[in-house]
Amino acid sequence: MADADYGYVGVGVGKISLYKGKEVVKKNVPSDNAVNELIDLIKEHGDWVEKI
Repeated sequence: MADADYGYVGVGVGKISLYKGKEVVKKNVPSDNAVNELIDLIKEHGDWVEKI
């Protein structure tokens, strides 16, 4: 993950931490919401590209 732009890492049962580069930007995100939170994070930084 050292070269990844974004990261999604399990930190416990049902909990995810989200990374931007090597920096943790959200901790203990419930796994049910983590994918949506990751997408929102990518969009916030202007890196999301919609498929046409």
